[in-house]
Amino acid sequence: MKRIRLLKILCVVFCTVGAVLIGAGIFMQYRASQNGYAGSVISETAEFETPRELVVITTSMPVTAEYGDTDRVIVSYTGSLPLIFTEDKGMLRITQNDTFTMTLFSPKTAESGIHITLPHKVYERISLSSSSGSVTSDCLMADTLEFSTKSGDMRLLGIDERASVRTESGNVYAEFSSFSSDMTVYAGAGDVTLLMPDELSLYLEFFTESGTFTSERFDETYYHEYGDAAVIYNGAKHKLRVNTSSGDLYIY
Repeated sequence: MKRIRLLKILCVVFCTVGAVLIGAGIFMQYRASQNGYAGSVISETAEFETPRELVVITTSMPVTAEYGDTDRVIVSYTGSLPLIFTEDKGMLRITQNDTFTMTLFSPKTAESGIHITLPHKVYERISLSSSSGSVTSDCLMADTLEFSTKSGDMRLLGIDERASVRTESGNVYAEFSSFSSDMTVYAGAGDVTLLMPDELSLYLEFFTESGTFTSERFDETYYHEYGDAAVIYNGAKHKLRVNTSSGDLYIY
């Protein structure tokens, strides 16, 4: 009995000390952020000549790319790790330094991300990928468009059937500017929401293990039993394939 009582007392003491230490750490972080301390979070801007190809690869950083009123590529970055820029034979490659670092919480931490402003032109290739960060593309034009994540979400505006879209568990939202060829979207466990042009006309194949399909763009809302493949023909020869494991598909 004495041993049990001693163990209970020690447990209470350790829990109390732990709570005090956690509370002190939170208070120190709050005071530091109030005084403007940003930990190891940095903000920087870099400019480059317009490339033929743009490749961006991050592990956890959200990345956004869009056109702007500029004649150079402008990269604005906020985060705890520096970016690595490589220019080679018309390709601009941007990667995230994966060196481990301790970062004190600050208001700037929530602003972490990469924002890329591009001159208006059709590029040979644009590739944006992230492991856990989100990917946002705003009306980019390229002969080859590649978007991929592992768990990060995607928001793709103004894409067409030339885009390659692949994620393991992130959600995909895509607005199409046109659809005149075959295309496949791979979403794994993520949900897929597609906004199609008013003149929508396509052959849809939806393959899933446990997801469902819903659309307000056809004559009625379709609901398919788990595990079935949904195949809908709407007067077109071009095929849109959407593959998920458990993600749902919505077309608007």
